[in-house]
Parts: sequence; structure tokens; C-alpha cells
Amino acid sequence: MLYTLTVTVNFIDLVVAVWLGTYIISRSPRSLMAWLAGLTFWSLAGFFFNVLLALNPPPSPTALSRFLIPLLWFWPSQAFNNGWVSWMQGWQVIPAIFFWHHATVLMLPGSMNPWRATRVIAGYLIALVAIFLQRSTDLLFTTSSGDPLYLTSLVPGRLFAIFMLAVFLFTMMSLINLVRAARDSGPLMPKKQLYVMIVATLIAGLSVPIDLAANRYDILVPRVILSILFGCSVFLIGYAVARYSALMDGRVLGRDFLYNGVAIGAVAALYLMVVWSSVLAYRVPIAAVAGVVILAILTHSLVDISRSVFDFFFYRRETRELRAKLRSLAHQASESEVLDETLAMGLEAVCTLVHATYGLILLPEGDSLQQAAAWRWKRGRVQLEADAVMADDAVVLEAERFGAALEDAALLIPLYAGEEQRGALILGRPENAMQYSASDVEHVLELSDHLADVVRAAHRENERLARLAELAAEPHHSPGVRPESFPVKVLEEALRNLHDYAYLGDSPFITLKRVRERIPAEGTTHLDRGKHVCKVLTEALEKLRPSGDIPRESIPRQWYPYLILHDAYLGNKPNRDIMLRLYISEGTFNRTRRAAIRSLARVVNEMEN
Repeated sequence: MLYTLTVTVNFIDLVVAVWLGTYIISRSPRSLMAWLAGLTFWSLAGFFFNVLLALNPPPSPTALSRFLIPLLWFWPSQAFNNGWVSWMQGWQVIPAIFFWHHATVLMLPGSMNPWRATRVIAGYLIALVAIFLQRSTDLLFTTSSGDPLYLTSLVPGRLFAIFMLAVFLFTMMSLINLVRAARDSGPLMPKKQLYVMIVATLIAGLSVPIDLAANRYDILVPRVILSILFGCSVFLIGYAVARYSALMDGRVLGRDFLYNGVAIGAVAALYLMVVWSSVLAYRVPIAAVAGVVILAILTHSLVDISRSVFDFFFYRRETRELRAKLRSLAHQASESEVLDETLAMGLEAVCTLVHATYGLILLPEGDSLQQAAAWRWKRGRVQLEADAVMADDAVVLEAERFGAALEDAALLIPLYAGEEQRGALILGRPENAMQYSASDVEHVLELSDHLADVVRAAHRENERLARLAELAAEPHHSPGVRPESFPVKVLEEALRNLHDYAYLGDSPFITLKRVRERIPAEGTTHLDRGKHVCKVLTEALEKLRPSGDIPRESIPRQWYPYLILHDAYLGNKPNRDIMLRLYISEGTFNRTRRAAIRSLARVVNEMEN
């Protein structure tokens, strides 16, 4: 029974670890964190495979083929001749610990500093030394005896305790990194994904004291205990990937994760049945089952990537781009629940921060606003007329402003995406007060900008999907807009030095087509180039100006972006004078200025394209 349990647990863990590592890397191939997570899962898969090989050692071949030698680099050279003794001394869990430690370092706020880099490099050096000693010497494991189903089958060598202490130390540092990342993450970042990874790391770390205690006091601890602990960690991180997009560059599509898992599981089950028949009929070693299933998972998981690679050789550029857009359309068209999940997490963060009794997010649907997300709301769905929630800034609500259902609503926050109001955030009274304080309102305004960005991104995504559908129906392909050439920070520095022609003459904006067209072929200096850059940026800024004359009083919100940039950078007016003119707070001023600069950057790039 113990043998059957050990083989079953390790086989399931092996399949899930190989698939999850491949899934993360294939969905974020340019993310270093995704690659580190994938290598962590593959290293754990090697540990599970190592246990299966030890319990089912393959027969010794008459002659070992040269192409097999690189595949057996982790195992002693006499592995085939010594049975489970040598196989058990092969692939251990040490590489996974240090890959995971590197991934947790990248989760910390800030960039890689010398201290962090030193820890990462030290971890990899320890892993390489451990692999070499494990394969070529008896300093980690001297002899093997007893039953391979128990941890005491491997007798520790002289350096075993030192390396186990290093593994425990780096596991603790990984925990500390995750705790710091959860503490310092933004209010809208799903902290729960970090909490799940903290629990997963803690569970995996329990293997170290268990292994040490079993060898120190000669306790018959089943080896399957370690496999269960590592398997639980793999499953927990897989849940974090599916639920919170953990370790990924972008948003994980829940249905894609489930669809891919079911498809790969079905393929693995089919291969398992076919190979198992060979085990029963032809006495094929059981370890061969794991190898075939691993290859099946890898090959089927890389089908989409292979298509993109082969498209480059078999199709023209226009056809390749169209096929890529069609795949993107098929990948995202059915994921309407993504916005609701993101808004729900953001609303929970807002309400928790200011201790609201409840919260609602309303978005346009037809001629009215419908409930899109709710927190602690149990009075049925809410629907309001669009005019009832129109506002330029935060509004402290009077009693029964929206009727009996929302009689205790205390605060209305409009959600603006650019110049258009995309929805509204309504909060009930705070738990221990009748009204929200000014600081609470400022916090909510800051977070509401993030929620508005989410709504705007979802709206743009819907427009993009509709455009993709149109492109798929067109017989020709029109080239898309080029990616942003000038980052927002570069533009902001140029605006701050808008009257410094020497600075502008050496800035990246001299490469703009509109600037090059105005520069004579000869007889020009860097100051002349700076003057032309100033004119082009000023023309771009004027495109932000709404139609009509500037109102003298009660300036509408749509004028805010233009006036803030114009007065601050062209008029050189102090920020406080601009805030007094527009009757806005410092927080609203800063948020509007950032949004205006982003809009101006987009205008500059669109003018160039």
C-alpha cells in the first residue's frame, strides 16, 4: 500500500509540475519571473521523477548510448548497475529552492541591488556545488541501506547538515521576501496571491526539519511525506496562477487555464493508458510511463508556440499578422468575467481601506448605470439613471439621494477615463462615523483613478476585439499603430525644459518626422533643432484643447488636462495658482496632470505614425 501510494502521489505531482511550469512559460515567454517559476516547477518535477526511478529502477543496458549521457547528468555514472541505491542519490530538490528564491527577490519592490544580486549568485553557487558533490562524491550521502520508501534509506554524509542548513536559510529568505512584497504592494494589487505563495513556501519548507529529524533520530518517515508537501506547494501556486495571475506578465484567462489543463490532462491520460498496456503486456519498466507522459505534456503544450515559429517560414508578413490576431481573438473573446473579477478586488481594497459599510461600482449599460461589482451589499441589484451620478469630483451624498435602497449612501466618486465619465463608485457610511474624513476621501480618489483605468482598459479591449473581428473579415490587412516610441518620462522631462532650446536640441524628439521636415539640410545648430522641437510639442499640446473659448468661471472638467499642462509648462505658473484657478485639490491636480501627460505622449506618437 505504501509503495502504491508513493508511486501514485509522485506521478500526479510530476504531471502537474511539468504542465504548470510549461503553461507559465508559454504564456509569459519574455518574463524572467515566469521562467524562474517554470524552472522551479521543472526542478520539483525532477525530484518526483527521481523517486519514481528509485522505486522502479530501469534495467542496465548492454551499452549506454552517448545521447543518454546528458540526460543522466544528475545521477551517478554507475546508476544502471547499482539499482535504486544510485538512482536515489540523483536529482534532489536543491535547485528548486534557489530558483524560487530568485523569483521571490524579483517580487520585492525596487530594482535589483548589490545585496540582492549577491544572495541570488550565492544560492546558485551552492546549488551547483551540491549537484557536483552529490553526483561525484560521498560527502552528501555516503551509503544507502534499508527501504527506498523511507527517508532513512540515504545515509547522510559529512556535508549533509551544512547543505540542509543552507536550504533552510534560503527558504526562510524566500518567505521574508514574500512577506515584504505583500506588505509593500499597492492597495489594488491582489495581496492574496502573495499570501498563497507564502503558505506554499512554508509548506515546502517543512520538508527540511522533517528530513533532518528522520536522519538524526533514525525515524522511519515515509518518503511520500515529502512528495505530499512539495505537491501541495505546486497545487497552491497553481491556484494562485489561475485565480490571481500570479507569476505572469499579464492577466491569466481563467477559462484558458482550465481549458489547457483539461486538454493536457486528457492527452496525458491517453498516453498513460497506451504505455500502461505495454507495461502489462511486454514488461516495460514502469519508469518509462513517466518519461512518455512528460514528453506528451511538453510537446502538446508547445503547439501554439510552434505554430507562431513555423508561421514565420511558411506565410508572408500580412498573413502572419492576421493569423496572430485571429489567435488573440479566439484567446480573449470569451473572457467577459475578467473585468468583474478585477473590479471586485479593487472595490474590496477601497472599502477595506476606509472601513465602508458597503460599496458599489456602477457602469453604463444602455441608458442607465447597472451594478458591476458589490461589496457587503445584500439588497438586490442596483440600477440608476446616468444623470443621477454625473459629477466632476467627489460628492458627499445627502440622505435618500438615490431612494430608499441607498438611503445610507454617503459618498459618490465619479470614475473618469479621460474626459468621459465611465461609471460611479458609491460607498455607504463608514463603520464608526457619519461622514468620511478629508483624508479618507483623498485615499478613495486615488484608488478610484486605478479603477477608472481598469474600466478604460476593458473598454479599449472590447473595441480592440471588435476591430480584430473586422480585420478577420477583411481580405487585406492594414498595418497597425506602432508601439509608443517616446515614453511618458521622456516627454515630461521635455515639457519641464520646454524653453531650454539647448536641452530640446539634444533630446530624442529631434528624430520626429515633423521636426526633421522643418530642419534645413545645411546651416542648422542644435538650438535651431530645439526651437523646432518646441513648436511641434506645442502643436501637440494644442490638440488637447477642447473646442471653444476658455470659460472664465466654473471651468468644466474637460478643460483640466489642457489648462494644467499649458499653464504649468508654457505659462510657468506655480501649481498652487493652477489649483486655485480650477478649484481642485492637490491630489486631483497631480492625477489629472499625470493623465494629461500620458494623453499628450499618445498624441505625439499618433502624430508621428
